[in-house]
Amino acid sequence: MSKPQLQEKLYAFNAKVEGNTIEVHVSRLRKKPGAQVIETERGIGYRLGRP
Repeated sequence: MSKPQLQEKLYAFNAKVEGNTIEVHVSRLRKKPGAQVIETERGIGYRLGRP
């Protein structure tokens, strides 16, 4: 999913969202055990890979 797609799904219509909110959440998720399945596709977005 792209960052705009994630923002659209996660936040209410017209909600104020900081520019790096998604990156902060992804970074925090990657610090959790087993979270190595989050992959970044440059210029596309994020995807879940295989553990």
